[in-house]
Amino acid sequence: MRVPRALALAACACLALGACDSREHGEVAAPPAQVDENLETLVPSLVDAVQAKQVAFVMDHVAPAFKEERGLDYYDVRALLEKYALGEEPIGARLESVELTPLGDARQRVSARVAFARGQRLAVGAPLPEGGVVYALEVDFARNGARWQAVTGRYARVSPAPATSPETPETATR
Repeated sequence: MRVPRALALAACACLALGACDSREHGEVAAPPAQVDENLETLVPSLVDAVQAKQVAFVMDHVAPAFKEERGLDYYDVRALLEKYALGEEPIGARLESVELTPLGDARQRVSARVAFARGQRLAVGAPLPEGGVVYALEVDFARNGARWQAVTGRYARVSPAPATSPETPETATR
């Protein structure tokens, strides 16, 4: 029940489009209104979208030029998310903590801790199941119009598979 490290990055880079469409066949939907996104509310939504297997929502927030410091790119993130979204097994993702740091030029760094587990959803405050892990993520987001998109990032595993959600030290940011 190991969770790949890259899925941790995909969660933030990813970081609600999967709702069923009830329109009649052939009816065209109006484009959604553009509202300036708030990164503070977007990050938890991205983690929730990973758990809900909403690949389109996450990928809308990953820049096509995304490159993680170890080489993971946009297409790798998409492939990982699709792999888990198409599987029958639930994927658990839970935001443990988050901090935003302005970088200037319409950019911000998100430093977060995200818990992952395969086979079940993760409720807030619930113990981390066997095989669950916590990752420290740093993802740089840039504005693209009204939308925030992940442009680069890095991650580190901060816990083995404990029986409960661990106390983890703060992530150092530059």
